[in-house]
Amino acid sequence: MMSQHPATTRSRHSRGRGLTIISLLLAGGLLLSACGSGDEDGGQVARAADGPPRGMAGGPPGGPPGGDREIPVAARIAFTEDLQVTLRGSTNLRARETVDVIPKQSGLVGRILVEEGDRVQQGQLLAQLDDEEWRLQMEQSRARARSSAEQVDRARALAALDLISEQEVGNLVADSAVAASDLELAELRVRNAQILSPIAGVITHRYIERGAQVGTAEAAFTVADVDRLEARVAVPERQAPRIQVGQAARILFQEGAAPVATGTVQRIRPVVDAESGTVQVTVEVLAREDDRLRPGQFVNVDIVTETLPDRITLPRTAVLVDGAVPRVFVVRDGRAEERQVTLGFSRGDQVEIATGLAAGDTVVVVGQDNLRPNAPVRLMELDGRPVEGRGQ
Repeated sequence: MMSQHPATTRSRHSRGRGLTIISLLLAGGLLLSACGSGDEDGGQVARAADGPPRGMAGGPPGGPPGGDREIPVAARIAFTEDLQVTLRGSTNLRARETVDVIPKQSGLVGRILVEEGDRVQQGQLLAQLDDEEWRLQMEQSRARARSSAEQVDRARALAALDLISEQEVGNLVADSAVAASDLELAELRVRNAQILSPIAGVITHRYIERGAQVGTAEAAFTVADVDRLEARVAVPERQAPRIQVGQAARILFQEGAAPVATGTVQRIRPVVDAESGTVQVTVEVLAREDDRLRPGQFVNVDIVTETLPDRITLPRTAVLVDGAVPRVFVVRDGRAEERQVTLGFSRGDQVEIATGLAAGDTVVVVGQDNLRPNAPVRLMELDGRPVEGRGQ
């Protein structure tokens, strides 16, 4: 099941346009999310002197008895910004290229030249098998090949004098070819005694020990290109049409945290997994803001699917939802004015106000639980001092 929630925003109110990311909760661990792109305080904010808010579920309107006593509240100026609709998925980072290095022939490990964590280049020697016997065989093959070639040369000279038949020369040529092939095979055995890295990267695993017998069925090392990472996200089938190759993405460590990397949709698997009902989407990690990123880390991936212009958002605690219709209080001419609002997308502690507010409205964000319509209010700074000239 997927449910829509309202989102986070930032304003142009004398500040320029910001950027926010919107969210929807998806099945299968995916989230269609919205989040702000700048600092959280956004517009002008004052703090109530009588304690923190109690959440969205505020109490009944109307404050304590006592006439027209001014009620201290904190407020902020409503502003607009563009919101980005995203699909959120959680997954583990992967190296774009990971290779198990398997010996090309069996033998005893003579030397190990690298350890886990070492950076290696393509073709670099990782380990050496004991090749003494193979080298001796190679020298024997080289001697036989040289001798066979010399015999062919002598036979051709004799054949030119009609001292031997062409058939005898042909037999010697065939023997020489076999000797040359044996030499190539012996040289290959010596070369294959070297275990080389097929790619540039980092040694993530070493499986062999010096003096141990190794074969051609098990890996000796694993090498990963940790400089090129990707995230494979399982997107519910019904949401897959929203994804396109080339869409931007953000990589985050946890909910509400700043992105640690940017990315782009690299490929979309053309089939739906029959068991999970999802489509695999691969996001290539591009620019990194955090050098700690490495394969295996658990991350959230936000894929931007749509941009919604000029949206207003507020802290979730500013909205009272104790009745049938969500409402907020704005300050007008020094008094509280109740507004019914429609909520849009949401993420974390921010909600989008789809209708009911305009940019420039002074919205109460702390202390609204104690207000009633037309109640006199006093806007307070963080240190408890009154705010001059706001909401007038």
